[in-house]
Amino acid sequence: MPDLEGKIAGYLQRCRELVELQGGEGCLQVDSITFDILEEKAREVIIAIRFIEVVADGPQSGLGQVDRYRRLRLELNEFGEISSASVC
Repeated sequence: MPDLEGKIAGYLQRCRELVELQGGEGCLQVDSITFDILEEKAREVIIAIRFIEVVADGPQSGLGQVDRYRRLRLELNEFGEISSASVC
């Protein structure tokens, strides 16, 4: 599909499903998002996504970073646009 990677990158910048991928009460570092396409079908794409979650290490410690890795299933509509995402 033409520009599928661009569509995925744009979608991930505003995707609410990424909140589910965070491990706790941290904050997703949006500029750290990277992904690889693992599987591509006519109406579905499976991606591996990596990002950094900024978390509080403790009351006195300050902030730390946790590397996250998950898989997402992206559903495509008949126009090749991403219509939904789910954690897989």
